[in-house]
Amino acid sequence: MTSVAVFIDYENTRFGAREVFGDPQRDPYTFGQVKPLRLAVLLKQLGEKVDPARELTAVYVYRGRPGTKSGAQAQAGSARQLDAWESQPLVTVRSRPLRYQPTAWSMGQPTAWRAEEKGIDVLMALDIAIGAREARYDVAVVMSADSDLAPAIEAALDAGKRVETAMWWSPEHPHRRMRVPGRRLWNHALDATRFSQVRDDTDYTLSP
Repeated sequence: MTSVAVFIDYENTRFGAREVFGDPQRDPYTFGQVKPLRLAVLLKQLGEKVDPARELTAVYVYRGRPGTKSGAQAQAGSARQLDAWESQPLVTVRSRPLRYQPTAWSMGQPTAWRAEEKGIDVLMALDIAIGAREARYDVAVVMSADSDLAPAIEAALDAGKRVETAMWWSPEHPHRRMRVPGRRLWNHALDATRFSQVRDDTDYTLSP
């Protein structure tokens, strides 16, 4: 058996899908969402042509967690989404509170905010590097375009692990793939058909 762990930078993945397959200005905010376990199973299957012994053993999802400045509806929706992911086998969610930067003021007080993820890439890098060192997987599949992950990928390769990357792709919007200088990585270019297999149109802000 070849154990496969999939690492998903969720917001990077969601915004990438919106840019490659949709119209970010017109599509509903739910467009771009994916089902992490279904995406991980797909990535495991795509590598079976070179290694039929692959078995999915872990799925890690990384994303920011909205605070009060995002509003109660966004907080509740995020909680429902994370609960839905964590109720599935193999899925582990790594989240950190979003940080907020003021973007507008009135009478010297901030009235609007921009949410930013902080520390998510660090969590992901640690799991990739430590997981390799502690032999938690044989193959890491990294779904992210964040070049800051390159040192963690190098550490995994140096530990003798196979690392694959994944990205959304279309002829009109070819995205730059993750690269590590001096290393060759197998990349999964996921087109619109692949996206349709894993997309999630659920509006988690609506009460069940």
